[in-house]
Amino acid sequence: MTLLTTARAGFAGTATLAAFALAVAPAHAATTPDDAASAFVVGQLAAKGNYLNAEFGGESYPDYGLTIDALLGVAGTGTGTAQISKTADWLVANGTSYYGAGSEAYAGSLAKQVVMLQATGRPSGALLTKLRSMQTAAGRFSDKSEYGDYSNTIGQSWALIALKRSGETVPTKAIDFLVAQQCADGGFRLELGAAKCTSDSDVTSFAVQALAANGRTTAVSKAAGYLATQQVASGGVRGGTSTESPNSNSAGLAAVAFTLAGRTDNAAKATAFVKTLQFGCSAPAALRGAIAYDKPAFDAKIAAGSRAVVTDQETRATPQAMLALTLTPYVRTIAGGSAGVAALDCGTNPTSSPTATASPSSTSSPSSSTSTTTSTTTSSTTSSTTTTSAGTATTSSTMSSTTSIVTGPPVVTDGPTSSDGGADLGVLAGVGAFFASIGAGAVAHGRRRR
Repeated sequence: MTLLTTARAGFAGTATLAAFALAVAPAHAATTPDDAASAFVVGQLAAKGNYLNAEFGGESYPDYGLTIDALLGVAGTGTGTAQISKTADWLVANGTSYYGAGSEAYAGSLAKQVVMLQATGRPSGALLTKLRSMQTAAGRFSDKSEYGDYSNTIGQSWALIALKRSGETVPTKAIDFLVAQQCADGGFRLELGAAKCTSDSDVTSFAVQALAANGRTTAVSKAAGYLATQQVASGGVRGGTSTESPNSNSAGLAAVAFTLAGRTDNAAKATAFVKTLQFGCSAPAALRGAIAYDKPAFDAKIAAGSRAVVTDQETRATPQAMLALTLTPYVRTIAGGSAGVAALDCGTNPTSSPTATASPSSTSSPSSSTSTTTSTTTSSTTSSTTTTSAGTATTSSTMSSTTSIVTGPPVVTDGPTSSDGGADLGVLAGVGAFFASIGAGAVAHGRRRR
C-alpha cells in the first residue's frame, strides 16, 4: 500500500502483565469467550500505559487506530469501563497526533476518533463539525494535508458511521459515493475510484456496517454475498489480495457484516472459527483470552507450551477478532456495564479447554444475537470456559521482522497486511515519529485498516 510502513514486531509478555490479566476482576468458572478476550485486551492496555503501540526502527510509538479498536472491542462486551475511561482520556489528550491539528486533518482518523468519543459518552460536536467540512461536492470525505489526499473506502465508511451515530441525516451524496466503490462481485475496493475494482474482505465488512446503518439493503446483500465466497469450510474468512489465508481479524469483521445482512449461518461459522483460535487455560496465563491471528500462529503458541509469550500479533488480532463474540456493530457500540472484567478461572481444571481444530464444529456454536458490531463479534452466552487453548498440531511458524521506510502523512488506513500477516502502519512524517493507523486493523499478523 502507498505510503505505509510495514512493521512486524512481537511484544513479549511479562510477569506483571500476566498477574494483571488474572487480577482484572474476580475470576469465575462461567467466564465467557468475550469476557476472556476483554480481560486480555484490558490487561494489554493497562500494562502499556492505557494505549497500544507499534514498533519501528527499534522504537515504540503510539498506535492510535489499534488503541481505538481495542477500546471499542472491550466496550462491545459490556465490561472494562474503568480501563475504557482511562484509554479514552489518553486518546482525547493525544488525538491531534492521530487525526491532525490546525489545517491538517485526516478524514478516516478523524471519523474513527469521533466514534470513540460517541461510544464513551464524550463531547464530539467540534470534531463532527470538522468532519462535515471534509466532505467534497462528490460526497467523498477527503484528507486536508500538505502530503496529499490518502482517504480511502474504510475512512469513508467510518465517516458515515460517525455521522449516523450523531443522529443527523447522513448526506445522500456521501452514501452514494461509498456505494460507487462496490465492485461487480459485490465486494468493495480500498482505493477510492481506482481504475481497477479489486474487492477486499475487510474493506467490504466496514462498508456493510456503514451502509446497513443507512438503509442501503441492496448493496449490503450483494456485499454479504461476496463475503460468503471468501469464507472457507472452517468458518474463517480470507482477508483479501494481500492476506489470502483465513484469519481471525477478517472473520471477526465479517461476522458482524453477515449478521447485519441476515446471514446468521455464515456469522455463526465465523464466530466458531474465532473461538478455535482463542487461548484458554492450557496456555500461559498472559495469553489466556487472546485470539491468535490464524491456525498456524495458534499451533505455534501451543507447541511452545510454557515458553509461549504474548507478541504484537495477538495484541493486534484480538480487538477485531473478538467482534465475532459480540456481533455489535460500531454504530451501536457503547461503553457500559462492569468496571472490571472477569479473567478465566483456571484453578480447578487447568486443562479443560477443548483441543482446537480448523473445524468450526470443535467449539460450541454461538448463541443467537441480534446485536451487531463493526468490530464484528457475537456476544457469546456459553456458560463454560470453552475458549480454546489446546492444540495437537506441532507445526510452528516464525514471525519475520522487516521494515520498509517511507515518508508521508498519517495514512488513514490500517492495512492491508502482507500474506504472512505483517502489520502495515501509517507513518506520521514531518511532525515526528508518531504512527497513525486507522485501525481495521493492521494486525501484526492480522489485518486492520482504518
